Amino acid sequence: MFGLFAPAAQRCTTPARTTEAERPHRQTAPPCDIHETGTAVVLTADMPGVAQDGVEVRIHGDLLTLSGRSAVSEPDRLAPLWREYAPRDYVRTFRLGQDIDPERVSASIKDGVLRVELQKRAGSQPRRIQVSAG
Repeated sequence: MFGLFAPAAQRCTTPARTTEAERPHRQTAPPCDIHETGTAVVLTADMPGVAQDGVEVRIHGDLLTLSGRSAVSEPDRLAPLWREYAPRDYVRTFRLGQDIDPERVSASIKDGVLRVELQKRAGSQPRRIQVSAG
């Protein structure tokens, strides 16, 4: 069972009073799922610890870039003895296909999951052709 104290080599080396800006940030690509509907492509990305004001979705040319910065909250008056969670920067870039309308993109984040909905252009949406007999 894990005790209250870590082995000396693994004890917290970050001083208890460092600010978030002073801590090193790790950068990683968030895991993503991409789904398609008849009218849109929906992308979800896991960004744990990222709040609405810490996420950015940008389109530049045919590139979609997702980025976010997580925050670490620490209880007042408690000195960390063991710290495994560190602030993290998330960055992931996707190339958009020609059927995506870059003017019709929406994004939301809830519980650390970013959802980006990319609407398809009207001409690229599937269309059913009526088949007649004869």
